[in-house]
Amino acid sequence: MGRLRHGPALGLLLVPALAAGAASAQAPWTPRAPENNQLLPAFSYAAVEGVLSAIGARYQRSGTSPARPLLVVTFANNRRAVISLLTCTSDGAACKALGIQSSWPAPAGAGADRIAQGIQQFNRRYSFAKAFVGANGRPTLQRYLTGDYGFIRGDLAVNLLVFANQAERFADEVIAPPGGR
Repeated sequence: MGRLRHGPALGLLLVPALAAGAASAQAPWTPRAPENNQLLPAFSYAAVEGVLSAIGARYQRSGTSPARPLLVVTFANNRRAVISLLTCTSDGAACKALGIQSSWPAPAGAGADRIAQGIQQFNRRYSFAKAFVGANGRPTLQRYLTGDYGFIRGDLAVNLLVFANQAERFADEVIAPPGGR
């Protein structure tokens, strides 16, 4: 697997995301907290919920299959997402991957061409998450993480904070009507 080069754009995304997490009234995230260095063996409800709480996100368990745990999440910046724990044991206690996705209704009066062009420009500018139009016609932002050999708690926190920031940018740049908010 090739190495992903982040470049300066990720740094620009990370700073506001970290500030948003640190500014949360629910639970200020402390990047240097010792627990952020913990290697957690797998994704699970308990592991992911602990990180979500640390970054000030609200969440609710969802899903119909124990082998495919889902969390509906509202981040500190009020952006919503669904986190799917993937490649799990039959009881969902240990999962090797995590998908996170946010979707929006297509903006009223926005033609498919405007949405497609906005998504193309967004994907050109930012490589952290993938933007596309879902099979249901909804503009969508998605990120996939693997944890085959575990994951660092703080790295998951940063990934979630940056995703929340990307969702905000996507809403502002692609979903918002021409002329901005």
